[in-house]
Order: sequence, then C-alpha cells, then structure tokens
Amino acid sequence: MLPKNLDKLEEKGKIRRELEDHTDGSEKYVTRYRMDIDIKVTVTEHRFLEGCVPTKLYAPVTYGENLKALIGLLSVERFIAYERLSNIIEEMTNGIISLSDGTIDRFITELANSLGGKIEVIETSLLNGHVMHTDETPMNVTEKPGYRDDCAKMKTPENGSMSAYMRTHSNEQSTLYTVNPQKDIAGCERDGILPKYTGILSHDHEAKSYRYGIAHATCGAHLLRELKGLFELQKISWARDMRIFITEMNAQKNADIAEGKTKCDKNKLELFESQYDNRYTTLVLLAVAASVDFADMFDNNCFGRYEFQSTPQRFFTDNMQVFFAFWADLFFFGKFMFYGF
Repeated sequence: MLPKNLDKLEEKGKIRRELEDHTDGSEKYVTRYRMDIDIKVTVTEHRFLEGCVPTKLYAPVTYGENLKALIGLLSVERFIAYERLSNIIEEMTNGIISLSDGTIDRFITELANSLGGKIEVIETSLLNGHVMHTDETPMNVTEKPGYRDDCAKMKTPENGSMSAYMRTHSNEQSTLYTVNPQKDIAGCERDGILPKYTGILSHDHEAKSYRYGIAHATCGAHLLRELKGLFELQKISWARDMRIFITEMNAQKNADIAEGKTKCDKNKLELFESQYDNRYTTLVLLAVAASVDFADMFDNNCFGRYEFQSTPQRFFTDNMQVFFAFWADLFFFGKFMFYGF
C-alpha cells in the first residue's frame, strides 16, 4: 500500500522519490508506483590532527551505528544465528562487509551495555499501560540458568541442547523480553513485571496469568487461531465467519490509525457492534442447543478455571468448550479494537 504522506516522508529524509516519464512529456497520463529499497555501503573518511583521534574511532576501520542496529535487530529480535547473520550482511553488501562471530558478539554486547537506565524506562511504560500483552515461547539453548535459593548457576546439557522459555511483555509503546529455565510462576516472580502490574492483562489463558493484573483479555492472535482450528478441524462455519469479522474490524482500526484517526467512525462502529451482538446471540443459541450449562460457563469465565458441570453433546469438543470460555473476553476484545488506541 502506498503511504499517503509521501511529501512528509520525503521532507524527513525517510524516502527518496524518483520520476520516470514514459509519455514523452504528455500532459495526459496515468500514474503507477513501484516501491523498492536500495542498499549501499557508506564509507566515511574521518580526518583528525595527530593525537586527537577519539577512542571510538581509534581502530583504522570501525563500523557505524546503522549496521550495529541492524545486527541487533536481526540477532536479538529475529533470532538469526551469527553465522547466518554474517552471510546475510555479506550478501546484502556484495561481499564488502564480512563480519566474524566475535565482531557480531561485540556489537550485541555494546548494545546491551548502552541500554543503561532504558530497561527501567521500558518497565515503567509497561506498568503504566492500560493493557499489557504477555506470552511465553520455548527455545532451544546450549546453556541456561538453574535457580536454587534465588541463586543462579549456569547449566549446560551433556549432549545437544535443552529448552528455555522466553516471555514477552508488551504494549503499544514498549516491549521487554525475559528468559527463564522453566515455564512456571517462579519465573514470572523473578522477572518482576507481572506481579507489579495493575491493569488489564492480555494472554493465552494460561492458569498462572490469572494471578496478575486486575482484569483479563484474550490475546487476539490466539483467538483467531482457535477460530481457524474450529472451522478447519470441525467444520464449524460460525467460527469461520467470526474470524473474518474480527479480521475486518482489525483492518478498519489499522486503516484509521494509518490516517491519523484516534477513533472509529460512529456509524461504522455502530454497524460493527450490531454485527458483533448478532454473532454473540448465535453463539448463545448454539450453546443452548448443545445443552451446555451456559450460566455455569460464565461463572467460570475469564476470571478463573474453565470447568463445565454438564456434558456437552458430541458436536462440542474440548476446543469448542475452550472457545466458549474465551467468549467473555471476546466482548472486551472488540472494545479494545476501537476504544483502546
């Protein structure tokens, strides 16, 4: 999609605009745009008086901050291994820049050391946010800390690798990653973020997440995944339609944000809410038809365990039960999309 603020982007030096006229100067023409990127190595020569060379440029050849930032992004954010990362940079620069593992490691260390008090700033941003999103994912590592009496000692596997767990804490402005050896409450407590949080916590309904925050919301990505599974595995058309509807609402919000809007058009919002309520009514009728104790389900909704006293008919599998339990949060999910900018 072509940005609508091309002039401003050009003024800020974020884009370079070029024109190719294929009309021989005709005043009547149609316009087509092509967006591309141009990667070139910049070599800057610095000249100093003898004895006045700053420490950071003491070596005959050094690397700039843009390259270091790209290395940090690809290594830390995208988890690209050093050897592969070196190959990527070498290919991008036509073989001009070739980085050793030691050089990449030094870049990462410099970036980590330069953070200083910025970690505290990120933590404060997260803790002051109205909504925080959190999730955990496993990763293979060759060493990880083992904790005993709050003391950490690095452990290495006898062969191959072992699992550790990375937790993300994020809101619209900030993201903080933490790593723990197990996926447990102790890790959350050591991280020290969730225990201090007093806002709405968005997550994947893992039991320990309900120990933190003052209210809870379903992670939209997990919810869409559940809907996709319900349709593809169980052929429930309602789930497919609901997934399309949520995606359309999200696309509307993203389009509004891109145009600088801070709220949804009133008429469009009312239409979305009406469609939303209709889908909720359909779900209630499905639940009643399946003899699900709906009142009991809401007694155990997004603030506790998901237990059902009655036995649903065969049509509603465990995935559908979990999705029913998600529904209370889905109410709030829709509100976040339009009021939670």
